Amino acid sequence: MKLLLNVHVIDFQNIGDLCSTPLDYFPFRGYEQQRVDIRELDTWLATDGDRLQDYEQVRIIVGGGGLLFKRFLPAFQQLQTLAPKAQLISWGIGQQLYKTQGDRASFYQQFDYQPYLQGFRFSSIRDVDHPNPQYPWVPCASCLHPAFDQPRPLRHQVVVFSHKKFQLHWRNLPRLTHETQDFNTILDFLASGETILTSSYHGAYWGTLLGRKVLAFPFSSKFHTLKHRPSLYPVDRWRTRQVLGRSWPPRWPWQRPSPQPALTCSIYRWQEWVADIPTYPHALQECRDRNHWYYRQVMES
Repeated sequence: MKLLLNVHVIDFQNIGDLCSTPLDYFPFRGYEQQRVDIRELDTWLATDGDRLQDYEQVRIIVGGGGLLFKRFLPAFQQLQTLAPKAQLISWGIGQQLYKTQGDRASFYQQFDYQPYLQGFRFSSIRDVDHPNPQYPWVPCASCLHPAFDQPRPLRHQVVVFSHKKFQLHWRNLPRLTHETQDFNTILDFLASGETILTSSYHGAYWGTLLGRKVLAFPFSSKFHTLKHRPSLYPVDRWRTRQVLGRSWPPRWPWQRPSPQPALTCSIYRWQEWVADIPTYPHALQECRDRNHWYYRQVMES
């Protein structure tokens, strides 16, 4: 009996995380399949970890998503203790450094992947332009979703797709956030715009795969590591939105404390970054081919 365990973020209010697992797109015949939220890995190991000894083979796929982030390093270290009994495989994961000010051109290149990926049998990352050739590029597996094969009409010159925590605000422009749970609804929306303004990594990624122009408003290093890079607006900082001098939405004294309010950024003269946005007509096929290549590497070992 063989086990395939997929460890990633399972967040039903983040469609990018939900669609990033390769288990949704490839057959792994002969394996019992389980999924574990990386945020609950320690609990799973405490309650079910001993069961790993019952399997003749254990493979653990970590990904996809922006899991190379200091919050998740303890989880990677826990997984590393399971090798060599378990074969560790990273798939389409990427770095997260939260920095907008300073040297934007190179800070993401300083990321150290080794503490996360040591002990992995197969290591791939969705990032490019970094000094780590031992980690091949494999983009997010969501490119394999069959919804990308459907024709979708243009309806607007510009649409806005926001990350739920990093909101972009324009008057009179169609707007959606990545909390939307229906993938077809999101692709319909992204494809409806000739140009997409987005603070979502997957909004930028999917918009590019749809052949649209993308202007991204980055809040972490992951936007700089896309192979088919969109235009990047020079965000100085993200801040709590102010309306009439107060944070918005307001919290009154009798209300319970709410989660951290969404942040926003300046969009001053954003039109100047729209004129020369590149498009990548072959990006969808290139990303799919790379995922199929990696699947063969993993399954033929």
